[in-house]
Amino acid sequence: MYKVIVADDEPFMLEGWRTMIDWQACGYELCGTATDGEEALALFHSVGPDLVITDIQMPVMDGLLLIQTLREKLAYTSKIVIVTGYSDFTYAKQAIRYQVDEYVLKPLVTEEIHQLLMEMIEPLDKRRDEQKQYDDVMLMDDIQADLLHAQSETEEYDLERMLNLSKDILTLIEAGDADSIDPAVSNLLQMVEKEEVSLEWVHHVIRYIHGELLRKYGKTDICREILCEPEWHETARWSSGILQELCVRIAEQLSPTDRKKIGKGGLVAEAVHELKQHYRSKIKLQEVANRIHVNSAYLGQQFKREMGVSFNDYVHQLRVEEARKLLRRTNMKITDIAFNLGYHDAEYFTQKFRAHTGELPSVYKNKNQG
Repeated sequence: MYKVIVADDEPFMLEGWRTMIDWQACGYELCGTATDGEEALALFHSVGPDLVITDIQMPVMDGLLLIQTLREKLAYTSKIVIVTGYSDFTYAKQAIRYQVDEYVLKPLVTEEIHQLLMEMIEPLDKRRDEQKQYDDVMLMDDIQADLLHAQSETEEYDLERMLNLSKDILTLIEAGDADSIDPAVSNLLQMVEKEEVSLEWVHHVIRYIHGELLRKYGKTDICREILCEPEWHETARWSSGILQELCVRIAEQLSPTDRKKIGKGGLVAEAVHELKQHYRSKIKLQEVANRIHVNSAYLGQQFKREMGVSFNDYVHQLRVEEARKLLRRTNMKITDIAFNLGYHDAEYFTQKFRAHTGELPSVYKNKNQG
């Protein structure tokens, strides 16, 4: 069994890791959980895990600082998985530099986590075999620590170039600029051919690009089908043009509406914008989640956290506020107002109006139209 520790400051996420994942069936043992980076470090020293799974945003010590400490100070060479629900390119540089192995999107999807864990068994087995060749494990750790610290200014410059190229490629894909994608991807791959950087570094950059595309567009069936093709990870085939082809294909699937949403803020802000445009119709959480390419359960959780009310309650708030305006300014019947705001009947509308204002629509109308 391979040892695993998980760090996340959200209790429901930790509970999901404990109860939703069949660790033993996948060949692992969950040896402990932590709610911040410092707790995770203490757990790391006591457990000696083969796999570390960590959220990015945590109090005290965040996930990136935890990873930096593991890789640079403790010379941890095994597997690290980042868990996130947001996209922030500033994380990419650190994640690539510290050679994060995989990105997991919130909320957890049991089947996807099981598949990821199974895929990691082979490299973990290989690492364990390699470790057995050393009589003195501490000596090996010292050597690996020295190697991790030996980044030259040239390597740092190359990393900056690769990050800029990956950012450019993402921008081109999301803009649907198919003509410019081919040369941009070629520039990245040519860095390996010219022996300017290692293929491993480029692999981390492509993994980041793929992860961002999957996060943003993976909920659309046709996009997810393309993003799940194995060629994204088959480095031996990249030089044949397959990588450019995949990037162009996914770019061609993105609609103009999808592209306009890039850079407009967090997913909750996007959801609020959608609701203010469509609250008069029978809008559902799943519909809004599909429009902004995010899991509906995760959107619901983040919406409640940031807005202080549930998705459905916020819809009712918008409708009641509009109803108050109509009751003050027009002579519309209450039944017509209810229908106009997406309620199936006047009685249900009356219940919601009273729950939010403390009085009946008819009473409110009489008080404010006199």
